[in-house]
Amino acid sequence: MAAAEEYDWTRPYRTWEATLKKQDEQEDAAAATKRREAAAAAAACGGCRNLDRTEERALFAQPAGETLQGARLAVERGERMYSEGRLERSIQWYEKALVAYDYAFPEDDKIQALLDATRRDALLGSARVYLEAKLPRAALRSCREVPENDEARLLEARACRELDLFEEARTALSDIDAPRERALLEARERCYRTNSKAVAKRIILRKPNLQEGILPSSIPACQRDELDDAARPLTKAAEAFSSLVETLDGDDIKDRARLMCT
Repeated sequence: MAAAEEYDWTRPYRTWEATLKKQDEQEDAAAATKRREAAAAAAACGGCRNLDRTEERALFAQPAGETLQGARLAVERGERMYSEGRLERSIQWYEKALVAYDYAFPEDDKIQALLDATRRDALLGSARVYLEAKLPRAALRSCREVPENDEARLLEARACRELDLFEEARTALSDIDAPRERALLEARERCYRTNSKAVAKRIILRKPNLQEGILPSSIPACQRDELDDAARPLTKAAEAFSSLVETLDGDDIKDRARLMCT
């Protein structure tokens, strides 16, 4: 009987390792394909990178009452952050409230009215924050999304005043009682007119003619002015001496007497 061949115990392990390696390669290829698809989708949507819409889908699916509660909580936190001077965080909370409003579609008119009020509070709050942060254009956009509201018109007038949009500011103040804002607007207009006149004078009026230098133009301009100032008294003295010499008669006695008098 022929001797039995020795059994290779490593064969099953090698087979298993080959199987695992093949699975890893397939997973790596699938991941690479997914990354390429995500990059192509990001390029198609203008370069955005956050393509995960899980939170948006959850917000869309939840009941409108819960969305209203979340929006109200976001507005309250935005107000608290504003009172603490944390303007950036305040804007983030107001933006969350506005996003929640966009994803709420209630069938109850009462909930819709509460959502509208929440949106109004978020827009007014964001406008106040933007004005505090010296971002009047952003504040103006928020104000103009709130129609028929006195506070919104007042904030709009403030934003227009900061942007020197005086006519639009007066239009915003036409139907509300805001004497302080009107006074500030008039003062701003007066300052604007004064500054405009000063700038116009500087632009329109001609500069006075400068005195011509007495040194040759071959000397650099940066040195010529200083040398001109230093040499000008010497030139005037030479001119005075020349005029004096022209008045002499040639008689030593007369000329000496004239020079002593001079």
